[in-house]
This record gives sequence, C-alpha cells and structure tokens, in this order.
Amino acid sequence: MNATYVEHEARRRTVLVAVMNNQEDWRRVAEEGWYRIPQRRAPRRIGADFLAFYQTGAFRRSGEAHTVTYFAPTRRYQLLTRAEMMPQEADHPRAQDYYFRVEVGPVERLMRPVPAATMRRITFIHTTLARLLHADDVRDLFLQDDPFERLWQALRD
Repeated sequence: MNATYVEHEARRRTVLVAVMNNQEDWRRVAEEGWYRIPQRRAPRRIGADFLAFYQTGAFRRSGEAHTVTYFAPTRRYQLLTRAEMMPQEADHPRAQDYYFRVEVGPVERLMRPVPAATMRRITFIHTTLARLLHADDVRDLFLQDDPFERLWQALRD
C-alpha cells in the first residue's frame, strides 16, 4: 500500500483521548471491551474512530503514569444509566446518572507512548490518528491551525 495513502488515511481518522484514572476502568477496557464517560462530563462531540487513554498517576506502578500508551478502535456507543451498565453497583449514589458506554475493539499499545512533559489536568482531547502516532508530548495532540484539519473537523461536526 502506498505510504502517502496510509498517511492521508491516518490524518482522516479521528481519536478521542480520554482519561483513565483507575485500574478497574482499565480492566473493563482491556478485558470487557468498553469504557464509560459520564454524560454530564462528556465533550460536545463524543464520536471518534478511536479512543486513546491518558493514564493518570494511578498507573505509577506500571511506569505508564501521565502518558497516552494505549488506543483502541471504537465499535458502538450507547447511552445507559450507571445501574444498567454495572448492575452490581445498583445502590451507587450515581446509579441513575447517564453514561456513554463506548464499546472498543482490541486495545493496542503505541510503539511510542506519548508522555506529558508537564503534569497537566486533561479531560478530553480531540485529535487525529496521525498526530497520536507521531506526537512527542501530549501537547502535540491538540489540533492546530492546519487547513486540512480545520476542514476535516468542520465536516465531522
């Protein structure tokens, strides 16, 4: 396959970088193939071709804290209550709150994990697969004023 085509395709593919702040949520992604986003905290545009995961300080032991190390293709989106997603937590204080359940395909490890040189509070970052694959720092993931990216984002919105 032509390298130019592959790079063009990577620029077209969208990625939503989401925060992974505990081991139990990571287990759900890796073993059960889904991630949850509280509706009240969700970005305006939630759809993306891939989810990538920014791992917080909760992942110090694995040496992956404050990095984007893993990503997965998105498969399906559902809007469910927390109780519907996790029936074993039916008595949780937020059991009736709505969450997006994002089903993902196989989780892949980036060949070059993307560190955050300065620890920063991250919520969600919309970016492209090309940026994710070539970034040296989390700051590189934020979309700049590239005309192609502006047009693509306008078309996707």
